[in-house]
Amino acid sequence: MPNFFKAPVYTEEQIQEMDEKDMVFPFSSRYMRYDSIKRQYIPTEALLLKHGVNLSEFITASGRDPQADMQEELEFISDQVYACMFKNSGSNTETLKWLVAKGIRRGVSPFRFRLYFEEILWKQARYYTNNDDPTKSTGIDMEQKQWLNKGVLVNEDRNIDPKVKFMLMNLGLCWVGSYDDQFCWQMAKDNW
Repeated sequence: MPNFFKAPVYTEEQIQEMDEKDMVFPFSSRYMRYDSIKRQYIPTEALLLKHGVNLSEFITASGRDPQADMQEELEFISDQVYACMFKNSGSNTETLKWLVAKGIRRGVSPFRFRLYFEEILWKQARYYTNNDDPTKSTGIDMEQKQWLNKGVLVNEDRNIDPKVKFMLMNLGLCWVGSYDDQFCWQMAKDNW
């Protein structure tokens, strides 16, 4: 059985007191947890509530039990963001997951990168809960009164907040080029 990386959990007090060089990336906190099996960050309900997104209310309105379905919905929001990155980048999925886990971006510290990614997750959650417009997924353009072809649906990412797409581009996570050759030797380490 493979040995999975166990991300450290830091409290908000620890995060404020620690120097960034002493932090181990990736890590879990009150607002975002790191799933070592999926190798991706997942928002917490506390993060969404902090920014006014009540996912529990959204789940209840859809006729489901918030206690049972909360974790599933949080993972779905995370999966939407990661799927957008995978589809719009020339890099391998594992490379992109590693870049997010380690917070790698020229000119941005790993902690700042993590905060930026936290913002991406809560903004996508807000978009997800506020957009129950069926035209987003049915393939009908209501303004043009016509069906959309499959290419338009695939390329538009209508389930992703346009602001989130822009933020992902700023972090270099939606880039046509590839980071695979540049970071392959660092990814081989098993500390993520």
